[in-house]
Amino acid sequence: MLFSIIIQARIGSSRLPGKILRNYKNYNLLKVLIQRLNKSKKVKNIIIATTKQKEDDRVVKFCLDNSLNYFRGSKNNVLNRYYKASRKYKVKNIIRITSDCPLIDPVILDKMILEFKKKKLDYLSNTYPEPSTYPDGMDIEIFTYRSLQLANKYAKTKSEKEHVTAYIRRQKRFKILRTDLLKDMSNFRLTIDYPKDYNLFKYLIDKFKSKIFFVGMIEIIKYLKKNPSLIEYQKKILRNEK
Repeated sequence: MLFSIIIQARIGSSRLPGKILRNYKNYNLLKVLIQRLNKSKKVKNIIIATTKQKEDDRVVKFCLDNSLNYFRGSKNNVLNRYYKASRKYKVKNIIRITSDCPLIDPVILDKMILEFKKKKLDYLSNTYPEPSTYPDGMDIEIFTYRSLQLANKYAKTKSEKEHVTAYIRRQKRFKILRTDLLKDMSNFRLTIDYPKDYNLFKYLIDKFKSKIFFVGMIEIIKYLKKNPSLIEYQKKILRNEK
């Protein structure tokens, strides 16, 4: 498979337990994300990379119910989980998405795939190296299986094993690039980490209804600009805070 999307997904979350399958009007993060990614014109294969934890049986059930490929691996060594999932499904180029970013825009994804191929990159991201110009929650990384294989072999630190692409981004042997927006939109937050993020997700569902499955990033941002009270809380949250 030339390009496959691998979504890391697990039930455990210290800030918002069970968030990825928490339902609101029959919508949940994973359902919205997958439906949106299915709108991509460049890639259709989606793999869910979850853990062997008992609680993640729920994720596996979701995959089975929705005819999705899945892989179960290490909880903390996410790098190894990605590597083994890629090896199992014979993926040549990996698109990394996280399940707490349900509003990924497939148009942006398709443009990045074209750029990755045209420039013959080992790694392309709209997030790293920081700072990103994209909204938090629009995070996409694309990298080769060979790069992932080397990272899995040589990564040593806990951070490199937990954050999947950290080793790749630190090595000069790889041809890496970050793609940027013409206008900086990094002050907007579309990721779901906290209860208030989830409340925003519910507001967006109420606003767009079934259109939530395909509405573009720009239209979402325009709506938030017209309704600043919805994102007032975000001023106190640092991007990628631990």
